[in-house]
Amino acid sequence: MDLLQQEGAVLSYADPFAPVLEVNGQAYETVEVTAAALAQCDCALILTGHSSFDYELIVRHAPLVFDTRNATRGVNGNHEKIVLLGG
Repeated sequence: MDLLQQEGAVLSYADPFAPVLEVNGQAYETVEVTAAALAQCDCALILTGHSSFDYELIVRHAPLVFDTRNATRGVNGNHEKIVLLGG
């Protein structure tokens, strides 16, 4: 997040276990992962694999998904939108 922030990216954050995250003095409050929110983003970045996330929903509605945890391994369809990083 730090590097993206330095490059001027507009970031949002979702984590069911940490309602607030601070990066370089910027506080991010967790947002709800909805079809509408995903459709408005350029990319969804999966940094941790939480069982509470609906990865089918994420892949279906985000234009692009960078998955660093192979959390999308069970997703059916839309594989062309998934980039596995480190996987």
